[in-house]
Amino acid sequence: MIHFVLNFNEKSIIKHLLYWSSFVIFWGIVWGLSDFQFFRNIMIQIACIPSRMLLVYLTLYFLFPVFFWTNRYFKFFVMYCLLVLAISILIQRPLMLIFVQPAYLPNWGTNNFFGYSEIINTALDINIAAIIPLGHHIFKRVEVLKKSNKKLNQEKILLKENSLTPTLDVKVEKTIHKVLLTDILFIESQRNNIRIKLAKTELIARHNISTMENLLPKNTFIRVHRSFIINHGKVSSFSPTKIEIDDVSIPVGRKYKEVIKELLGYN
Repeated sequence: MIHFVLNFNEKSIIKHLLYWSSFVIFWGIVWGLSDFQFFRNIMIQIACIPSRMLLVYLTLYFLFPVFFWTNRYFKFFVMYCLLVLAISILIQRPLMLIFVQPAYLPNWGTNNFFGYSEIINTALDINIAAIIPLGHHIFKRVEVLKKSNKKLNQEKILLKENSLTPTLDVKVEKTIHKVLLTDILFIESQRNNIRIKLAKTELIARHNISTMENLLPKNTFIRVHRSFIINHGKVSSFSPTKIEIDDVSIPVGRKYKEVIKELLGYN
């Protein structure tokens, strides 16, 4: 429910209204071409909106987050089929029988109204509304996975390159800086950026400090705080609570104290 509410802002509400309006008009016209009763067919499409909206939004904001995004695709498929079946039997068929048939289809026979063939036809009918939203979300999922894999591969390449040479490639805006590892004094996290303090200058780059920690050799660089990585060869003095490098005092996080004491030889 929280996920559902958070995804509805003014812009998305307009998009959803446009989608459902277009859907009703399009299918009203398509079915209306068979008998030229366009108003009647549009009203039938409007009457079917509740069951279609229920299917779409339960799928997008419950089945997708719980099953599809967690890679439980078979369970997602089974739950989706059960949802379509339940909505067809409990909502759409009664709606057609009680409201649509008397008002707009008086000559439509109601024999075998809950028969297998009728339920299947109803399921296919309400499923039409879900094709575009579901296809859009699946496409977004594929794009996210592609970007994630691309980023992971780039980090692996950087890790491999940095293990072979004593340099670190740092992208600052559109320029790649080849930084000698021996020049790095410490790295500080600053929200979405990191500050790489060098012997004579410093660089501000849009990186994550945890990613940088994985790229740096463990025998030289130590994480001493959630916001700091140090080059332990540049330490001028230290205590269990702080480390001095180039006249800069760097705090030691509580969870790192014991490790730092052992690595730096504090007795």
